[in-house]
Amino acid sequence: MKKRAYLGWLTLLVCLFIGSWQFIQNFYDQQVLSQHETFLQQKAELLIRLSQDYSLDTIAEQYIVNSDERVTHLNEKGDILFDTYNPSLTGTRSQRPEVKAVLQGSSKGRSVRMSPTLHKELLYVALPIKKEGKITEIIRIAEPTENFLPNAAKMKHAIFFVYSFFWIVLSVILLQVLRRRNHPIETILPVLQKMIAQPDHKETIIQSSSQWEELYQSVNTLSEQMSLTYQAYSASEKQLHTLLNELMIGVFIISEEGHLLLMNATMQEQLNSFPQKMQYPFTESITDTQLIQMIYQVTPTQPFIHEELTTTNERVLDITLRYFTESKQILGVSYDLTRIRQLEKLQKDFVGNVSHELKTPVTSLIGFTETLLDGAKDDPETLTTFLEIMQKDAYRLQGLIQEIIQLSKNAAIDYSIQTIDVATSLSQIIANYQQTIQEKQLTIEWHGETFALTTKPELFFPICKNLIENAINYSLSGQTVILSFEEKNGLVLSVQDFGMGIAKEEQTRIFERFYRVDKARTRNSGGTGLGLAIVKDYIDMLGGSIHVESHLGVGSTFTVFIPMN
Repeated sequence: MKKRAYLGWLTLLVCLFIGSWQFIQNFYDQQVLSQHETFLQQKAELLIRLSQDYSLDTIAEQYIVNSDERVTHLNEKGDILFDTYNPSLTGTRSQRPEVKAVLQGSSKGRSVRMSPTLHKELLYVALPIKKEGKITEIIRIAEPTENFLPNAAKMKHAIFFVYSFFWIVLSVILLQVLRRRNHPIETILPVLQKMIAQPDHKETIIQSSSQWEELYQSVNTLSEQMSLTYQAYSASEKQLHTLLNELMIGVFIISEEGHLLLMNATMQEQLNSFPQKMQYPFTESITDTQLIQMIYQVTPTQPFIHEELTTTNERVLDITLRYFTESKQILGVSYDLTRIRQLEKLQKDFVGNVSHELKTPVTSLIGFTETLLDGAKDDPETLTTFLEIMQKDAYRLQGLIQEIIQLSKNAAIDYSIQTIDVATSLSQIIANYQQTIQEKQLTIEWHGETFALTTKPELFFPICKNLIENAINYSLSGQTVILSFEEKNGLVLSVQDFGMGIAKEEQTRIFERFYRVDKARTRNSGGTGLGLAIVKDYIDMLGGSIHVESHLGVGSTFTVFIPMN
């Protein structure tokens, strides 16, 4: 840019130099011709005065002796009367510029042209000779330009050299002035360009100049303030983006042109959309049709919309859209209510299931009690049968209440940690089901060597109890239940039965509360549908995991990992 500016000024100076020289040269040539024209005019006037006493032709012949000058005597029409170069020359010269000017009434005619007679460039001057105000004759005197122009050219060369020297000096002075004038710009411009390109970096002008010191200091101060301001802005923007990404609510902003300006991580997860770049039409990132319709409904006349919608990925979102008149942008805020709605449904189902499970034994107890009070108690056999049924329902009711109490416990309870013997603990649990094992003629197989496990017994025993109880209850008569355990940074326990099995589509739901694979059979066996839910909750509390593998008609295998505490 600097070179182009100086080149432009230099080109302008050269053009001015050439143009000025052409003007000076033409002016000088005109002055030289004007001087010789005056000189020839004076000679012609002298000849005219002398012609009053002598013949003009005689005087003209004597005048041109030893001279290159030419005198032509013409009549009032421009016809040649006499010519010193060729006395026998005749014809008219009325169309010659200098003669034509006189004939048209001018007091003098002048022309510089090539003479077809002498084949030289001549300066012609023609004057009228008048009597009583009328042209009677014309005298024309001419001189070759080679007699005076070469000498004038030498003088012109000298003028050119002086003129060139003057322009060189003037150009140097002008360029120096421009350089001194542009020096602050040339110094400040790169600094300003760096400030724009890297606003977070501080740029400093290290130059001393009494004339521009204040300007340089101002630029340095501006650079420092701009750097601090940009750094503060960047820090604030970074904090804002960090805050938005850490929020548990979804946030997005759409510009007036419909471009997505911002979408935090929570919103991306809620919509299952992860745009790599912003500043693109929002429909490329937001594909849910209901949300798109909501966004299009937000206008300056309807600046606020609040709705709850279910997205295509089965999320329940509470969406609030607000239009800002000042920036003409749309702010969207989203709360994920999916888990809340699921919990509400679970709570509703839980209350319904508990009510149903409690209603059955309570109804049974009331019915049998009323029957006994109506007189059935007088029959010893009937009394015994009813009391046994009532006892069974009471035990079932007691078990249901205990399991509900177990489910109500959470990880906040500080359970004690103890070291237990795995084989002994499993034997104690199996001993409680010996009557059922004998009635169904089941075989219990053991695989594994005993070891000490450090864990929370209050959580460990219900896990093992429910898994073993399910295996015994769901096994057919005469079958085998296999228990396998080993130590791998904790306990890996596997309980396998060869019962009815679990369908593939139901395996993901068996850990839900009150969910039963075979509702009729489970109720007959006294199950409540809470056992596996307790197992899953307690394993989560211990930081373990559970895996099920089952096939219909083949059986099920539950594998549990319980880490050391």
